[in-house]
Amino acid sequence: MFPSRVSPFVALLLGIGMLSGCDKLTGVADQKSADAEAIGYACRISQKQPEACMKENETFSPSLILDGWKSADKDILDKVIDVGSMSAASAESAPPAEEKKVEKPAGEDAKKDAKPASGKKPANTPETAQ
Repeated sequence: MFPSRVSPFVALLLGIGMLSGCDKLTGVADQKSADAEAIGYACRISQKQPEACMKENETFSPSLILDGWKSADKDILDKVIDVGSMSAASAESAPPAEEKKVEKPAGEDAKKDAKPASGKKPANTPETAQ
């Protein structure tokens, strides 16, 4: 029917055409758009600007992040979500910030207090050289 040169080429085109729609079949594209909208929604609830959310999540579509942000804004304005109580509750439940301990470098004080592993004092210390 077809010349032998055309059939591999046609098979290649068919294969490429079928693989290009795989994300639609598996739902990967839908999941990524739902994730982007959820990120936008969460950013609005946490009172972040949409630009900051888009900058933090560059792998997601900015328009979908903005759609999620607008959806959360609409819910807040319709009083479906009370952001004021969420920010107060999160501030109360947040663990206190730990203070960073500044460690002193091992200097002369550490050398004076150091003892050999055997428990005996070294032979050439000023205390034993009397």
